[in-house]
Amino acid sequence: MFPMLWAEKHIDIGTNVFDKEWDLLIILDACRVDALKEVSPEFNFLDDINSIWSVGSTSKEWYANTFQGNRPEIGETALVSGNGWVEPLFEGQPNWSYWTMTRHSIWHNSSVINNALDRPLPSKEDFGEYVTVYEDRGGDCGTVALPDDVTNAAIKTGRETNTERMVVHYMQPHAPYLHERDGNKLPKMHNSPFESLRNGSTSREEVWEAYLNNLRLVLHSVENLLANIDADEVVISSDHGELFGECGLYSHIAACPHPALKRVPWVTTSAEDTHQMEPELSTEDINVDTKTRLRDLGYL
Repeated sequence: MFPMLWAEKHIDIGTNVFDKEWDLLIILDACRVDALKEVSPEFNFLDDINSIWSVGSTSKEWYANTFQGNRPEIGETALVSGNGWVEPLFEGQPNWSYWTMTRHSIWHNSSVINNALDRPLPSKEDFGEYVTVYEDRGGDCGTVALPDDVTNAAIKTGRETNTERMVVHYMQPHAPYLHERDGNKLPKMHNSPFESLRNGSTSREEVWEAYLNNLRLVLHSVENLLANIDADEVVISSDHGELFGECGLYSHIAACPHPALKRVPWVTTSAEDTHQMEPELSTEDINVDTKTRLRDLGYL
């Protein structure tokens, strides 16, 4: 893992989305190409499912390798993200050694490791607009950003700002699977699907179907976004894929070159603001630390 992360600092591995043409980039966290193809007949805006190689196999890798500090496009880009990794990357000093296999070893907090992996990153002030989306609901949902929360924030940002580009990062179909939530409660498997898959209490087919339903949930919200924002060139993609037992691996891990993780969808469409929706945003002041947000997503 460490050699791969070091190599990513010096060698372009995958396609940086800023090297492609788009006005609005919609990221569906942990969305596999084959999954999007499977549900595409149900959504008119999913016409031709192409793919690219991602610059990361986890969200933090994707962010670190996409938003490189020397890219001038960042200042003309609005980032609306429900992903908890944006805060430790863009609002503080990243702890690179903590994010590798050196964690809890004698190399933990090593300046050698940190210097080897360190790279220039923008701060939140460097973006044209920077919006994080979450709400502390407690229960099984915790601080996980719901699809409609991200859609509302993106609509508001699109109507009130004038940046050249916008990135909207939804947390679904990444676990937990929210499509059957009852208030703040989730079925146990939907909260920890890969634990259930590893211990054999749930079949791959059951977890896969729940994953697809979580994908359908977010795509319905994306459909609302496309009808309430103006963008000639829209791309729907992902930061990374997901593993369901391939090579004995589950979920997603850093610096893993498996095609089910590194190959991500690339779908083009367009959007027009018909003003069908007025965004409903919470005005409550929420104070949740980053570790809590990452824990709610199963990272810690």
